[in-house]
Amino acid sequence: MTSVFDRIRDLAGKVESGSTTDLDDRARACRVAKGAVEDAKALLENVRTQLSESWHGGAGESALASLDDFKKNREDQAHDLEESAKSFEVVRDALAKAQSDARSKREDAEAMRTKLDNVWNDLSRGKGNMVFAWAQDKVIKAEALVVLIDLQRVVTTYDAVLLAEGLKLRNKTGQIWELAGSEKRNPAEIAAIILKEIPGLAALVAKNPKLDLALLRGDWDTIMRDPDVAQKIYDYFGFKYNENGDFYTTGEHSVQSYLGWHDLYDKMGKIIGADLDETNAGGDNMEFTDPKTGKVYRLELWKGSYGFGSAFGGEVGFYTRDPNSTDPSGYFNAAKGDDQIKVTQQIYDKQTGKVYFSNDGQGADGTDKRHFWNLAIRSEPGHHAEQLGQRATIEVRDTDMRDRIYNEMTRYAAAHPEEHLTVHKVSDNPPVLSYDWQK
Repeated sequence: MTSVFDRIRDLAGKVESGSTTDLDDRARACRVAKGAVEDAKALLENVRTQLSESWHGGAGESALASLDDFKKNREDQAHDLEESAKSFEVVRDALAKAQSDARSKREDAEAMRTKLDNVWNDLSRGKGNMVFAWAQDKVIKAEALVVLIDLQRVVTTYDAVLLAEGLKLRNKTGQIWELAGSEKRNPAEIAAIILKEIPGLAALVAKNPKLDLALLRGDWDTIMRDPDVAQKIYDYFGFKYNENGDFYTTGEHSVQSYLGWHDLYDKMGKIIGADLDETNAGGDNMEFTDPKTGKVYRLELWKGSYGFGSAFGGEVGFYTRDPNSTDPSGYFNAAKGDDQIKVTQQIYDKQTGKVYFSNDGQGADGTDKRHFWNLAIRSEPGHHAEQLGQRATIEVRDTDMRDRIYNEMTRYAAAHPEEHLTVHKVSDNPPVLSYDWQK
């Protein structure tokens, strides 16, 4: 049977195993990220001032308004990061006090155990008597029980602080990262990694007069032809220019891989200048569950214009949700490992049949061309969602997965004939299907 002294020692050990250093580091990371966010806000203000001199008309005013929204977003994010840092410091201080109290209680208990051991050792050597020893045993153990109760109170007090501050942290929207999936990185970490690079990126653009003018014109093709700028954008934002196909795509490590997917993203399209068709008809999505694993899968397609009409293209995204997920908000994670799909996507003119470009899996790591997201965007105005068609082939890991995707796509197509989506099985080895989407 575990003695009261062992229980005190074990409970104190659990309290002392917490790391105030880790909490300190988290608070510091939040404040570092806050500084980077404030730097980014200042940069946005500077960029807006420059762009306001050359951007006019409805699209220009809309873009400037979006920059104002982004600046406000940075202000909100900086506030959240500061409040998060304070929460981590409150938990740190509460843990430090709990650890100090736990050490004191454990030392008291060890002294009592030593005293009790001495009583019984004296009795074994003929000192004292049995009645006295039993009396001392009861008194010391009763005192130890009081110490245990006090220690439990210490733990309960700390738990209350942890619960309260943890709730504050969990309820932080994170602003930019508020819709991230369950496997997202720590918001402070992502913000620190990415936002600290924005001033450096701006400096690269500013040192080259051609790039500075290109930024004012919104000429991203020219900007992305600079190897230093292109590499930095790819390293931290995932976007890469494919010169052969004249389109932009994204790497598997992109920021989007941490954000996962949520229906609300589609509703945010206009804010970031995207006017897209998407396979999300009235909230009906292409989703299915693997009965063997319980994992939920979602396939979504997009096509249309980007950058407030300055670019056009399409996307094919594949996402997963774990069977034990209890998140009520409907987040999906970007597909990983064997769940990733190999997509060849074409964007074409529905009236003439002209193929504008084709992405055969560019952006995927390695040579397997498997990705969670096939994106292709060309910087060219004048193309709109209703003019564009999207066709693709999708290769998956086995015929069972292929058939489940096929069945769900044909169900969706039948339920929404206005989407003009046709689907065909292509082969079993490898497992491939194809579709043509002419919404």
